Amino acid sequence: MRALTEWLTRLSKITPEVGPLIDHFRVVVSGPTPIDIENWLLSVDPQGSMAQSAQATGPESFSILRLPDEPGRPEGLHDRHRLGADLAAIFSLALDRRVVIPNDFAIQFGQQIHFQSTAQVVDQTIQGPLPDDAKSLVATYILAIAGLPPDDQDCIGAACTAYHGAILLFDREPRAAYTLLVTGIELLSRRYGSPPTEWQDWESSSEWDAFFDIQALSGNQASAFRQRLLSDKHLRLGQTFRTYASTRPRDSFWDVSVDQWISGTDQETGVWLAPILASSKKVSDFVGTDRILFRQKLASSYQLRSSVVHESKWIELLTLGQPFVPDQPQRDALSFPIIRKLLAELLAVELFDRASPYCPPDFQLLRQI
Repeated sequence: MRALTEWLTRLSKITPEVGPLIDHFRVVVSGPTPIDIENWLLSVDPQGSMAQSAQATGPESFSILRLPDEPGRPEGLHDRHRLGADLAAIFSLALDRRVVIPNDFAIQFGQQIHFQSTAQVVDQTIQGPLPDDAKSLVATYILAIAGLPPDDQDCIGAACTAYHGAILLFDREPRAAYTLLVTGIELLSRRYGSPPTEWQDWESSSEWDAFFDIQALSGNQASAFRQRLLSDKHLRLGQTFRTYASTRPRDSFWDVSVDQWISGTDQETGVWLAPILASSKKVSDFVGTDRILFRQKLASSYQLRSSVVHESKWIELLTLGQPFVPDQPQRDALSFPIIRKLLAELLAVELFDRASPYCPPDFQLLRQI
């Protein structure tokens, strides 16, 4: 909540002579009644109900939050996102309702205010046009799922729902979405990966051996430590995750496209414009083809997931998003789009390797004219 308290500190510096800078946020709340707050440090002006959305679980309404701030202060994407997230969390806690402050920024034309989303920066690869062969792609996956043995169907199905959950959340809570992608890979690695059984199989073994030498441990003492370390479930899970996810992808994975689409809005009407292809690269352009270095990135991704799960660590949007240029250094965690494509690759590998031919029912539903 530091962004919130820092805002209050800045608010105390505003003088009557200069006055505040007014920033605008959208505030969406579940229910038919919009939030209404006036004559206080901030103002939440009710606007009315929202049109029915496929993402909504019931009626929603929205307001415009007018937030005074210190004039002349440069505001970046990170600062705005963090402050909006802090405010949304406090509103949700205080009101016992789901309150959403979207990741966007305000564009004002006279008395009209339009909002441009910034959430797409997390994953710009899923904003583009649909593929032309939608029917054949969907049919291939459905028939493959039907051809799986029940145990494989359960595991691959669970990883698939984790993948889908990440897509549902990426523009609202990208940290949670990222953890779901890592969880999906971990599910597959537990079933289809090979846990390390030999000391030399563990990538940190040489570091521990050197530590044992420094501590002048006897052979029996060092052996006891090795057995204890290898039996540690957490260490085995992490090692299995990294080994599986770095060795199981096909060589063609490095050539998978990473297209970055930008969806803007008309600045005068607020209507969405057709997406524009801003960049088209391959997975290898961002992570190379060295599977050892790729494993190091996976280790960072696993650690990033753990820091979110165990510490609710804050992660900046651009840390999760894929930059337009190849990123460095190699040990950084995988971006959201890359790890999403990795989970999709692993799902495809396990699905099509393990599915038996399946003959669908002799049925065809014709389109009504």
